[in-house]
Amino acid sequence: MPTLTEVNRQIAAYPHRYIFWTQKEIRSLPEVLDHGEPIKALTSGYVNGCTWLAVCTDRRLIFINRGMFYGIEQVQMPLDRIQSIDHQFTLFFGSISVFDGVNVFTLGMVRKSSILPFVRMTEEAMYAQRHPAGNAPAAARPEDVAGQLTKLAELKEKGYLTDAEFQAQKKKLLDN
Repeated sequence: MPTLTEVNRQIAAYPHRYIFWTQKEIRSLPEVLDHGEPIKALTSGYVNGCTWLAVCTDRRLIFINRGMFYGIEQVQMPLDRIQSIDHQFTLFFGSISVFDGVNVFTLGMVRKSSILPFVRMTEEAMYAQRHPAGNAPAAARPEDVAGQLTKLAELKEKGYLTDAEFQAQKKKLLDN
């Protein structure tokens, strides 16, 4: 198990953290995380009027609610079992919903600026989990590249990618 100091160091290194009223959940992370399980992303929000901490590691998503005086509620979803991760925005806040094929966990009242970084990091961790470096997919066929370029253009148009990110991904696709 990692120490609380190590956990706090990992949290401080993540630039898009939103940890509103979740210090008690953060203090319980050393008990929840396995040794060598790094924190990739985290944010906080509400479920049924209670504050929850959402943590993405290289293995799983963990949702934690620590009671005011006692008890801990925890929902864990292994990355390889997650079917989809969706998000919605309102003016200042939004929500993140995770579906694992059987259950849906929705975290509401998440600060808008922390939603996309959390979702992107989770998607990257899911991809890394499903496609280890030794099992890289074969080179894309030309028709696959055209489809991927179209998807990238749509993401850029919707504002999910900056122009620089779009150009970098386009270059990566065309260089293969």
